[in-house]
Amino acid sequence: MKGLSRNNPLRDGLLHLINAINREVKLSEENQVLIVIKLDTEEKIIKFSHWIASQIKDDKLISTEEEIVRAAVQIGKGIR
Repeated sequence: MKGLSRNNPLRDGLLHLINAINREVKLSEENQVLIVIKLDTEEKIIKFSHWIASQIKDDKLISTEEEIVRAAVQIGKGIR
């Protein structure tokens, strides 16, 4: 990741979050990589984590792959 070292705990947390998302909503490998590339700072990872948390209803992720990737890209661009 551009802005974070490989041993940054938030980077590891993002990878765990992507794996957890993938268990509920299948993410293509390309989209998993895109999320990691776009969320290249601690601030962006935190915003994405909060967005994902807001998308959980009754212990189930209610967003589609497209919505998840769109949110990551928008956060990466500073739009969201």
